[in-house]
Parts: sequence; C-alpha cells; structure tokens
Amino acid sequence: MARDQRVVFFDVGNVLIDDDPFLSEIFRHIHQTLPTNSPKAQLERFFADVERALHDHGHNAVERLGYRYYRRLWPKKRKEIRRAIKKAWWRLVRMIPVARDVLEALRQDYRLGIIANQPPEVVECLDRWGLLSLFDVVLLDSQYGVAKPDPALFRLAIEEARVDAEQSLMVGDRLDNDVIPARRLGMRAILLWLTAGEKGWMPQSEWGRRFVKILERLPEPRWDSILPKEQPMALVRRWAALPAELERIWTAKV
Repeated sequence: MARDQRVVFFDVGNVLIDDDPFLSEIFRHIHQTLPTNSPKAQLERFFADVERALHDHGHNAVERLGYRYYRRLWPKKRKEIRRAIKKAWWRLVRMIPVARDVLEALRQDYRLGIIANQPPEVVECLDRWGLLSLFDVVLLDSQYGVAKPDPALFRLAIEEARVDAEQSLMVGDRLDNDVIPARRLGMRAILLWLTAGEKGWMPQSEWGRRFVKILERLPEPRWDSILPKEQPMALVRRWAALPAELERIWTAKV
C-alpha cells in the first residue's frame, strides 16, 4: 500500500504530550481545598485514595474522587479548582521526548494525523515543540463541535484525509475514546500504554515523586469484556516499538 494511501492518526494527551504533571497538580489542588482537620487531608490516606481512584476509574479518577470527598459540593469545588489551574496546563505539560524522532521516521511510510479532545491552543503548543509540521490532518473537538468517542469526529478525520477507514489507523491511550470508536468504523487501532518512566517526567517535588510512584504501580488496561472486533490490534508500551507494530498491523485483517 502506497504511503499516500495510509494514514496514522494520534491522540494527544499521554501520547504526544505527557499529562501526568498536570494531573498531579489537580490532585494537589483537591488536597489543598480540604479542611486541615479533616481525616481525608492526612497525606497517607489521600494518596491511598488517589491510587484507588486511578486504579478503579482510570481517566474518571478525578471526578470519582471529587464526588467521594465533596458529594453535592463537588461541582462547585471543581469550578474553583479549574479557575485556579486554568493556565497551568501550558506550564506543566511536556512533550514526550522520543515522540518526535519516531514521528519523523514514520513520515517516510505514512501520512500522519491527529484526532483529539483538546483546546485549540494545543496547536500552538505542538508548533512550539516542532511537532505540528509533521501532521497532515489535525482534528480537535474544540474546533469541530464534536468530541471523542463520538464516531463523527473519526469520520471527519477520514474524510479530510481522503482515505477509506481500512486505510487508517488510530494510536491512543484509551480504549473508550480511541480504540473502540476507531475499530467500530473499520479502522485499525493500537493502544499506546506508556509507563511513567517511558514518558520521562522526573518531578523535583516530594508530591510529584509520590504521584509518579502511584502511576508506576497502575496496571495496564484490560479488554476481556470488549468484543474482539473492538479490541486493539496491538498493545505498545514504548514509542520505539511502534514502527514495527504498524508494519505488522497493515498486513493483518481489520
């Protein structure tokens, strides 16, 4: 299959960009809003609850912990925390170091694209890091009014790339947002599950170091209950392993 007939789409968060520092900051702000005399404010208990929430609820961990701690007050607290850290994202997130080199190599064989739920400002962020020019197609939910896992965003990406679904592949870190909707449309899909060490974040604060230890203990996603036709065609744990898996998958049946 020729290069111009194959498109590899990527998610952004925890695929191109390491969101862990920002997530750590969100939990830190939740902890700061707790009354100092509350048992929940005890650091050991709080981190144990954070780990439990991440283990059981994954990307919904913040919401689950928030409702557990604040009950009906959580929506108000959530707004306060969002206002407090609204501008922190751009200061805290970082490019995953190995991503650029692998993407530059992949461009020899594939066209590249982005399908992500991100604010429009992420385009400037990717451009500043020298990543934006590597992508032929960029679709963000904030620009198109439809968000993953809605298949409409994936259809728009396929249409803009001018390829059929079976000529495209989605690389993402989430089964629900990336893999399942892509597979339902007949796309190929890879689950990219990077460890905290692979992402390369080495926090200097004690809070950050404790948070990374939690991340390192989290298990890989499981998809036993997902229909075979909706499962990822590969689980990749390192960016460096991605090119070989891509080549293998293009010869596999969708």
